[in-house]
Amino acid sequence: MKKILSFIMILAIIFSTVSPVLAADEYSFDLQYTGNLVKNVEKDAVVILTGVAGTLHTSVQIKVEITGPATPKLLATDTAGGEHDIAQMGYWGPTSGFAVQGDFVNKTPIKATFVEEGNYTITLSLIDLANANAVIATKTFDLQVYEDSLPENNVIDNTIVENMVEELPKTGTSIWEYVTYLAVLTIVLWGVGVYFNKKSVA
Repeated sequence: MKKILSFIMILAIIFSTVSPVLAADEYSFDLQYTGNLVKNVEKDAVVILTGVAGTLHTSVQIKVEITGPATPKLLATDTAGGEHDIAQMGYWGPTSGFAVQGDFVNKTPIKATFVEEGNYTITLSLIDLANANAVIATKTFDLQVYEDSLPENNVIDNTIVENMVEELPKTGTSIWEYVTYLAVLTIVLWGVGVYFNKKSVA
């Protein structure tokens, strides 16, 4: 009997620890964009909220939290065509919230502009307005913003300053050096010839 009770207690502990994880997996976030993030260059990105057999929540919002050197612009457009800076607002969605349930993929295009380079973190949280803003799902994204554009494959191109190219370093022997060597050799040979001629005459 004690073994049965112990087994039941172990199962209860396992289910109590696993079920919150499964509930959290019902909803998830992703942030997609291509290339590097560059200071003061607008970047097209997409915030994706995915539901997989999600439990019904009648009134939710997406909370947006950002840390970094400065507050970027994150412009999103609503269904009525209005543009909103969700970085300044701190959330996305109607003030009364919206409903989520079941299986879906909700993509929200945004235009992101970072006014300072450096490291940023963006945390997106799905909160339940009808349940004291309880967090249903959350994810943090680490971003690196660069001062300037980086070439493809991070290969730095050679640049020409003021359209002037410095003289390349010389290698090998020039033609004038050969002429000088021949002239010296000719003089030496001529001197040797004169010396031996005089000696033979004497």
